[in-house]
Amino acid sequence: MDLRGMTLIGLFLTAAALSLPGRVAAQEADGKSPTELVLGTWVKTGVNIDGQRIQQRLVIESKSSDGQFGLKYSETVLSTQETTLNEGEGVLTSGGPKYVVINMARMRVRTPKDKATDWKDSELSIVAQIVGDRMHSTMGLNRKGGVWTRENSTTPIVTADKMDVMAPMLGTYAGEHEDAGSNGYGIKRGTQHIVTKHWLSPSGKILIGEWTSTPAGGTADDAFEVRAVCSYSPVEKTIIVNYHTSTGVSMFGKLIRANESKLLWERTGNSPAGLIHEYCLFDFSEPGVMRHTITSRTVDGIAEEAEQGVVITLKKQK
Repeated sequence: MDLRGMTLIGLFLTAAALSLPGRVAAQEADGKSPTELVLGTWVKTGVNIDGQRIQQRLVIESKSSDGQFGLKYSETVLSTQETTLNEGEGVLTSGGPKYVVINMARMRVRTPKDKATDWKDSELSIVAQIVGDRMHSTMGLNRKGGVWTRENSTTPIVTADKMDVMAPMLGTYAGEHEDAGSNGYGIKRGTQHIVTKHWLSPSGKILIGEWTSTPAGGTADDAFEVRAVCSYSPVEKTIIVNYHTSTGVSMFGKLIRANESKLLWERTGNSPAGLIHEYCLFDFSEPGVMRHTITSRTVDGIAEEAEQGVVITLKKQK
């Protein structure tokens, strides 16, 4: 593949994606089609093949009312200010109410001068979706997508509505549980008094949580404690969680399924007993009740059968 092909492919490949519903609604209210929304100047930063930090800039301009467009793509190495410039021409076509297909008809390299080319035919096509002031693009379902930001945008990357799915967790839940113990988490067998609390940060974009399990007749020194932080990840396109326990366990998880009453998490991490992998279900189907179930848990690849399917039932506190 020549320079022009590699450069233009590179411009659409980075991981990240997000959704800004309010902004999208505003644009749709203006009656703009996807082919209109894709026009403008888009920027992002990344690294090149040599590990140098680069700034990328993409300008897409309309050339006629039938979707003809011109494209300029520049890539600047920030440490040296060396810049490459590519140009392209083609046709924008609608891919339905949300998408636009960028069909390149021809491309050329303008700078650096020693690598400049004449116009050459191109069969490159990219599918793009404009969400707020972000453009998400891909060259195919088997490729990683890219995300661009409209130049001079002041729209935040993450908005508070991303945390709406976590609403059932807010507040305090408590209850008693006969715990069979946990090898991975270092929890002892016996009756436990459990209190879990979750609240949003002032911006509404971060959820903070704590889980405290105190043995019957025990003190704070005997408690199993968890401190967690949840946020929306534009890379994972879902809610992620990081948490640590007072028994030396550190975990990372992500929300893999959700509806109005259930949240299913996949979590992995390290513990003194070994590598933990688990699926954890929070069920809020009954009003005022939270049911916590480890549907699957392994430690160093070995199933902890006694810890699977156990339901911890907690009631919301006023």
